[in-house]
Amino acid sequence: MSRMPKHVLKLLDMVAAYDYGEGVTFRAIPRGRWRLAGHPRGYAVQARTFHPLTGRGLIAVTGDDPLSVPVTITDAGRAYLTGGTK
Repeated sequence: MSRMPKHVLKLLDMVAAYDYGEGVTFRAIPRGRWRLAGHPRGYAVQARTFHPLTGRGLIAVTGDDPLSVPVTITDAGRAYLTGGTK
């Protein structure tokens, strides 16, 4: 698997840190960004940051609400963080 940019790895780390089995929620904010609900410092990313992770099956983005989406780290995502090459 090729190296991913630091901001993409940071998103994977954040989802892993806050996903206790039921996923985490990202809420839409202006300028095409998504904010992690419940994060103390308002962690936010551009929508395109999700694409490399979903494309590789490291996270799953579900739901049909355009303003709030649940994101779950997959087993492959956890394996990547514990033994993958960054």
